[in-house]
Amino acid sequence: MESTQQAEHKSMNKSLAFASASHDVRASLAAITGLIELCHEETTPDSELATNLVQINTCIMDLLGILNYVLDTSKIEASKMQLEEDEFNLTQLLEDVFDMYYPIGTKKSVDVILDPCDGSIMKLYLVKGDRGKLKQILCNLLSNAIKFTSEGHILVHDVVKKTSIKNAIIASNRNSVVNCMSRLCFKNSESFGDFDDLLAVQQNPNSMEFVFEVDDTGKGIPKDKQKSVFENFVQIKETALGQGGCGLGLGIVQSLVRIMGGEIKIIEKEQGETGTCFRFHIFLTTCDPVLAAQ
Repeated sequence: MESTQQAEHKSMNKSLAFASASHDVRASLAAITGLIELCHEETTPDSELATNLVQINTCIMDLLGILNYVLDTSKIEASKMQLEEDEFNLTQLLEDVFDMYYPIGTKKSVDVILDPCDGSIMKLYLVKGDRGKLKQILCNLLSNAIKFTSEGHILVHDVVKKTSIKNAIIASNRNSVVNCMSRLCFKNSESFGDFDDLLAVQQNPNSMEFVFEVDDTGKGIPKDKQKSVFENFVQIKETALGQGGCGLGLGIVQSLVRIMGGEIKIIEKEQGETGTCFRFHIFLTTCDPVLAAQ
C-alpha cells in the first residue's frame, strides 16, 4: 500500500514538473517568435537575414513539436490521456490533413494521394469521437512518410466496416501498389485489445470500425527492426540517419491508437516493393443510424 502511494506521489510530482517546464519553455519560445516577427518587419523579403529568420522560426516549431511529444508521453505514462467525444466531419478532416502535406510532398516530387477505396467513408458526413487524436495519428504517419520518401508516392487508404469481434482486418494479395480496392479482407485471428471495451463498442448500434493505411515508397524499415519502431526514443539507424527527430512519434501514435480502441502494425510488402505501409484501425460512432445499420 505504501509503495503504491509513493509511486502515485512520484508520478504526480513528475507530471507537475513537466507542466511547469512546459509553461516556461513555451513562454520563452513565444517571446523568441515575437522577436522574429519584429525583425521580419525591418528586413527585405529576399535578404539573407529574412531567410535566416524563417529557418529560426522552423526550428522553434520543431522544438514545440518535440515538447508536445514529451508531454504526450508523460500523460500516457500517467494514464491521464483522455478521449474527447465530439461530432466532426471525417471527410473534411481527411481533406484538411491531405491539404497540409500535399504541398510538402510536391516540393520533394513525391505524390501524396488520398484514396477512399470503396467510398464508404465518404458516405459518413458526421462521426463522433476524438478528432484531435485521429488528426495527430494521421499527421505523424504522413510526416514520417514524407520525411523518408525521396521519390514515388504516398497513398492514404481508408475504409469503414461494421464493428465485429470475430473479424480482424488483414492485407490480401497485392497485385499493384496503387490498386487497393481488393486489398482488405477478413480473418478470425487478431485481437482488438481489451475484450470488455470492444464488447461495449460492438453493443453500440452506431459504432463503426475505421481502417486507415499510410503506404509509401520510401526507404522502408528492416523487418527485424519493425517491432522496435513503436518503442519510445527508438530510431532506426538505417532510415533515420540525418533526418532528425527524437524517436517519440510512433510510440505516441501506437498509444493514441490503443486509447481509441484499436491497433497499429506494419504490413509486409511483396518482394521488390519499397517503402513502409502502416495500417491502423480505430472505433468511431456514426451520427447517421441509417448508415450504421447498412
